[in-house]
Amino acid sequence: MKDLLAQLVENNPLSAEQAIDAFEQIMTGKAQPTQTAALLALIQQRGATVDELVGAATVMRAKAAKVTVPKGLVAIDTCGTGGDLAGTFNISTASAIVAAGAGRPLGLCVAKHGNKSVTSKSGSSQVLDTLGVKLAVSTDTLTKCLDQAGICFCFAPAHHPAMKHAGPVRADLGFRTLFNLVGPLTNPAGAPRQVMGVFSPKLTSMIAKVLLKLGSIHAMVVHGTLPDADGDSQQFDALDELSTSGLNVVSTVRDGTVTTTEMDPTELNLSLGHPSALRVDSPEASAKVITNILAGKEGAPREIVALNAAAALTVGGVAQDLAEGLTMAFDAIDTGKAKAALDALIELTNQDKT
Repeated sequence: MKDLLAQLVENNPLSAEQAIDAFEQIMTGKAQPTQTAALLALIQQRGATVDELVGAATVMRAKAAKVTVPKGLVAIDTCGTGGDLAGTFNISTASAIVAAGAGRPLGLCVAKHGNKSVTSKSGSSQVLDTLGVKLAVSTDTLTKCLDQAGICFCFAPAHHPAMKHAGPVRADLGFRTLFNLVGPLTNPAGAPRQVMGVFSPKLTSMIAKVLLKLGSIHAMVVHGTLPDADGDSQQFDALDELSTSGLNVVSTVRDGTVTTTEMDPTELNLSLGHPSALRVDSPEASAKVITNILAGKEGAPREIVALNAAAALTVGGVAQDLAEGLTMAFDAIDTGKAKAALDALIELTNQDKT
């Protein structure tokens, strides 16, 4: 580790092989806490490279507690980085539920990876717990959820025990590190298709290149914008989701290549909803928004969830594009398929005796 740290001090990035070596030492407890802190700080100060992220994710994936995807199903994920500070309800969680309702009859399932909130008012685990989903369940139950509900929730701390060595160091550092980007790259079900929101438009292309090197078949790395809390059209907050209230940057992994485009939601006939309808101050408020969407309530929350579900259905291969995905997402909401997916997830997890 000392040689690797010396290299970083000279501002020379690690190769993928060196990064694997470094994070193997960190995740097995062989690295001293001071060494882990130094490595994370040095990389963060410069900015992580594609190879460094690939190396860290490779080690973390290898050590994850795996979830088996039922035979005949294709698994996707909608886990994002968080950290956008926009204060919205849990859009990616709601879109995962809608995508499951639309996609499960077509052989698609959603292995939703997530954690507690660090920067927002409500993390995915907190809103699902509020909705009645039991988080502490066996991997067998998660597989059953994928099969019967079309969705499961992979609570990150339960699947990444090797992070126990790095966790205290991250907490002591108190600033964002490479691990904030690596987490969404390590789906426990090995989902080769995903929609990953990132907190900066500068990250979309780089993270897409990481996913390509990690073997993703089809992925979208997205960053959206949202008018600020006062609705000022000249001031925009970052959003680690696709936005219906502003422009989006989308880097797509497909057919072994990465392409980056700008997406305007109005081109999909979506209205530019006011951002105040998307913001919440608690898991309970987020859960209420999601419940209202699944009950068919019209408005900005419904549209932004449908757009992000459309992206999930597209990378999952059951929709040709976002336009078709939108139609499928709205249908899943209106016919009750999305609510049925959540109801089944709640019932199956609460049957678990873990």
